[in-house]
Amino acid sequence: MIKLIAMDMDGTLLNNHREISWENLKALRYARSKGVTLAIASGRAFFDIESKMKEVDMETHLIGTNGATIHSADGKLLGADFLNRGEALQIINELVEQNYYIGAYSEHHIYVPEQGTEWLRAELKSLNIHEDRSVGFQGATRDDFYRFVEDWSIFEKRSTEFSKIIVFSYDDEKLQKARSVYEAKRQYNIVSSGTGNFEIMPPNVSKGNALDHLANYLGIPISQVMAIGDNYNDLSMFEVAGVSVAMGNADDEIKAVCDRVTTNCEDDGVAHAIYEELGYPDGAKGAVNP
Repeated sequence: MIKLIAMDMDGTLLNNHREISWENLKALRYARSKGVTLAIASGRAFFDIESKMKEVDMETHLIGTNGATIHSADGKLLGADFLNRGEALQIINELVEQNYYIGAYSEHHIYVPEQGTEWLRAELKSLNIHEDRSVGFQGATRDDFYRFVEDWSIFEKRSTEFSKIIVFSYDDEKLQKARSVYEAKRQYNIVSSGTGNFEIMPPNVSKGNALDHLANYLGIPISQVMAIGDNYNDLSMFEVAGVSVAMGNADDEIKAVCDRVTTNCEDDGVAHAIYEELGYPDGAKGAVNP
C-alpha cells in the first residue's frame, strides 16, 4: 500500500497554464483522506513551491531545488545543501561573461542577469527562430522572487549561498558547450529539467536522495513511495521509489524506466495515477477524462 506520493510540479502536477487543475486537486485531497502523505519534489525553489501550494490551500512536504532543500509540511527545514560559494561565484561570472541567461538560486531569491532577456532575443535572431520555446523565466517580474543583477561582484562581499545555478539557451550547441565544461569537472550533479536548460547542483543533491531522506524521516519504507514526474531531473526519484509513474508528456526514454505511464499534464495525469493506485472514489472516474 502506498503511504507517500511525491510529485513533480511543472509538466506534472501543473498544466500548461502552470495551474493545478480541479481534478488534480480533488485527487490530492482524496489521497490525504486515504491516509497518504503528499510531497512536492520540484526544481523550483522552496519559497516558490510553498507559494503555489498555499494558493490552493494544500499542505505538503516540500523538496525544493531538485533536492537541495527539504521542508516538512509545517515548514521545518529537514536538510539543505549548497554549492561551494567560491566555485559558485566563479561559475556565475564565467557564464554571465559569455552571455548565458542563468538563474542563481539562494535561500530567498533567484538572481538573474539584468540583460538576460536581451541575450535570449539575440539568440533567437541569430538562429532565425520565431517560436518561443520553454526557455527562461517566463512571467518573472521584479515583484516576484526574482532579483535582476547588473553587477555580480556585489556577492563577493555578501554571505549569500547558492543551491543551484540553472543555465538557459535557445542555442543547443552553445548550451552543450557550457554543460560539457562543468560535467568534465566531475564535481557537480548536472541534470536537465526541460527544453533548453541544464542545472548545476552540489554533487550529492538529487530529488531521489531527498525523497529517500524524507521517507526515512517519516518512517515510511521507500517501497511504499510513489513518484510521479515528467523530466530527466525526476529519474533519481524513479530509481528509489517503490512505484514510478511517468507523465504522458514525458520523453520515451523516461517512460521506459517507469513502472507505469499516466496521461499528460493537460489531461489530469496526476489524478489518473493517484486513482489507479488508490482506487476510484464513487463518481470520480466519470469526472476524470478516461
